[in-house]
Amino acid sequence: MKRLLFLATVLIAAFFLNSCNHQRRLTSQTEALFRNKWELTEVEGQQVANSIRSSFEFTPGKLSGSTGCNQLSARFIAGKHQAVTFIPEDPVKVECKNENAAAWETRFLEALSKSTKWDIDGSELWLGNGNVTLIKLRRL
Repeated sequence: MKRLLFLATVLIAAFFLNSCNHQRRLTSQTEALFRNKWELTEVEGQQVANSIRSSFEFTPGKLSGSTGCNQLSARFIAGKHQAVTFIPEDPVKVECKNENAAAWETRFLEALSKSTKWDIDGSELWLGNGNVTLIKLRRL
């Protein structure tokens, strides 16, 4: 009986330690998300041309920046287990003189609306749906 009680105590302690470690990881990732500016590098597996000058910033509940064509403003709702829902606000669009940038902007906005998860690995932020990476951004 003592052995079973000891085993249960060890398992419970391991669970809580793992939970705390996971929480610290999320906290450090959230800090990195808000502390840095991000540049678009890939959309749905295709590399974004270096000529596309994008820059994004995350603040609690808000994503803002430039797609390389227009200004972007979107709300986001973060959930448990790095879940996220993006809600783009109506953009003030200007005609983009760079057709390539306009095409990337459209692809980016479509992929953003499908994104339900996020993660940071080193200097890279990815947004995806399940195990599929839809958007990669690099820390500036």
